[in-house]
Formats: sequence, C-alpha cells, structure tokens
Amino acid sequence: MNPRMILAAIALAASGAASAQPMPPPQAPPFLSPDMLQGNLVAASGSDTVYFPPRGSQLDATAVATLTAQVRWLLANPFVGIRLEGHGDARDSRDFALAIGEKRASEVRNFLVLRGISPARITLTSWGKERPGTVRIGPSTVAVGPRVVTVVTGMQAPMPPFPLPPQY
Repeated sequence: MNPRMILAAIALAASGAASAQPMPPPQAPPFLSPDMLQGNLVAASGSDTVYFPPRGSQLDATAVATLTAQVRWLLANPFVGIRLEGHGDARDSRDFALAIGEKRASEVRNFLVLRGISPARITLTSWGKERPGTVRIGPSTVAVGPRVVTVVTGMQAPMPPFPLPPQY
C-alpha cells in the first residue's frame, strides 16, 4: 500500500472527518417580534394583502405575484408561523361574508402549501365583514373589502423531520 495513502487516511481519521456524525437539527434564529417579522414580510414581498373581486375567491395575476413573493420569504424563514385572515365585503350578509372570507383564506393557503409551505405553519381566520379595512387616498378614506391578509404570528419551534415516538 502507498505510504502517502496511509498517511492521508490517518490524518482524515484523526481530524474526525471520517466519523459519521449526524447533522445537528436546524437552530432557530434569534427571536424577532411578530411586528418586526411582519415588516420584513411586507418589505420583501411588497404587501401582506391580496385582494379579490366582490363575491369572488379566484386569485388574479397581482395576487399570484404577491403570494409568490411571500412564498420566497416564508421559505427563507422556515420558523415563522402565519395566520391568513379572510375578509368579506361590507355589502354581503354576515353569513356569506364569513363563508367567502374563509374560502378566500383557503385559496391562499392552498397556493402556499402547493409551493412548499408546511400547512402546520398556517392558521385560518375569517373575519367576514366585521373588520372593514380602509385606505387613505388624499383627503378621503376609501373602504377596501374582499381580501386576505397574511399576519405573522411569530416564531415556531422547528418540527423534527421524522415522527416522534409516543410517550409512555
């Protein structure tokens, strides 16, 4: 056997590189407040809100672009949990507004999950028409209705990549 190969094998074994050490679990980043994380999401994706047509729940091109940017941010921040808040229109009945708000939030969740975001990180809420939004345009205020707002709920503990055994 070649003496150089023997020396290389001894050096490799001595350095510990030859031992098969399992990879440590991912470490959560330093704690950031939900408000700080929300600001980061908006800065990275342009908005935390996607809008829908009245009585509709289909994502348009603008909503897809916003959600695609949110997916990139969520993939880069795997320890962040979110709540999708669906909103109805002030002109809808209370029951219809709650139902369509939930349907809109579900559409957004499906979009995110199909692009790799774990469903365990997402919760849904429908506010119906109970929390009308407004936007100030010049001297007047305009109501905004059908929308889903992505709200950062905070940091979550990392999930193990395998099922944990039951506790006895």
